[in-house]
Formats: sequence, C-alpha cells, structure tokens
Amino acid sequence: MEQLSGIQEQLNQIVEGQQLNVFAEGGAAVGVGAAAAGIVVGLLICFFGLKLVKFLGALVGFFVGALIGAVIALVAGLDGLAFAGVVVAAGVILAVLSWFLYRIGVFFLVFLQVLGIASSILQPQSVVLTGVCAVAALVVAILAVIYVEPFVIIVTGLSGGVTAGTNIAVLAGLGENVWIGIGIGAVIAVIGIIVQFMMHSRRVGKKEKNFSEQVKEQDSMESEVEKMRHLLDDDEDDDLQD
Repeated sequence: MEQLSGIQEQLNQIVEGQQLNVFAEGGAAVGVGAAAAGIVVGLLICFFGLKLVKFLGALVGFFVGALIGAVIALVAGLDGLAFAGVVVAAGVILAVLSWFLYRIGVFFLVFLQVLGIASSILQPQSVVLTGVCAVAALVVAILAVIYVEPFVIIVTGLSGGVTAGTNIAVLAGLGENVWIGIGIGAVIAVIGIIVQFMMHSRRVGKKEKNFSEQVKEQDSMESEVEKMRHLLDDDEDDDLQD
C-alpha cells in the first residue's frame, strides 16, 4: 500500500508539473501576443498619428467619458444595469463630441499620451513628480488644441515610438531595463515624426496646388467675362455711332 501511495504521489507531482508548464506556456504566449499587439499599435500611432487623430481622439474620449460616468454613477449610488448604462452613455456622448469637435479629442489624446511619456521617463514615485507630469501634460495639451498638426505629430510620434520600443525590448528579453526600450522607441519616434511631417507637407502642398488652380480658373473666368463685357460695350458704341 505504501508503494502504491508513493506511486500515486509521484503521478500527482508529474500531473501538477505538467499543468504548471501548460499555464506557464500559456502565460508566455499571452505575453508575446500582447507585446506584438503593442508593437503594431505603437507603430501605427507613431507613423499615422495625425491621420488617425479623430479616431484616436474619439476612442480616448469614450474611455474618459466612461470614467466620468462611473464616478457619477458611484456618487449617485447606482449599481447593476443603471451603473453600466450611465457609464456607456457618458462614454458614447464624449466620444461623439470628440469626433465632431475633434479639438476636444485632441486635448484628451495629447494629455494622456504626454502623461504616459513623462511617467515612463521620470518614473514618478512621489506626489511632486506626479504633479509635474500632470502639469506638463496639461500645458502640452492646451498648446495642441491651438497648434493641432505639429503637436499631434510630435506627441503621437513619441508616444507610439516609446510604446513600440518598450514592447520590442520585452520581446527581445531586455524589458528589465526601461531605458533600453525608451532608447529603441526614441529612434522609432524620430523616424515616425519625420515621416508624418513629410506626409503632412505633401498634403498641404496638394491643398495649396488645388487652391491655386481654383484661383487661376476663377481669374480666367473673370477675364473672359471682362472680355465679353468689353465686346458688348464696343458693339453698343458701334450701334450708337451708326
């Protein structure tokens, strides 16, 4: 019986070890998938932040609105479906406002991204540093509302680059050193910012070209009308002389 008990214990240990291995492998696969998704999202934001600004602003607006709705629901003492309804409704309302009044979305987007970048670099562990990060994010967000394109390009380039860089470092097994990920992200961010400014300048050039063509066409039409008016005036003068 003792031998059977010993064999049973060994079997249980083997089974438990296999289960632990399965869970460890599953956790590692989830971690790799999350890091890969972070790289893809980071690169999209880094290289196409200005083009995606309305979508990103609406998405951030939804989460900010949902947070505000959760606070309101908690203060009102709601729970269950009423709580969920207030949260979703507040999120949808702020998302719609951020889409159509996209400067609101720009404010929230830039604020949260600058706050994330500053927190990654400073690693605040005190109220003072946290306040510094929040104030810096607020100032940059206000400037972004006034000067949308340059600030959105720079901030999304930095945020997306840092996100991609830190996840690349994690996949490479270098995630313990935060500065390695930030360094990789800085290189990606510089490239992304340059690409975004190039695409933006090309877009502005096309708009200016179309506007100049419209102006030329309008001037041409006005000159033709002026010519016709002169011809009619000449005809009238000839008729009077006759």
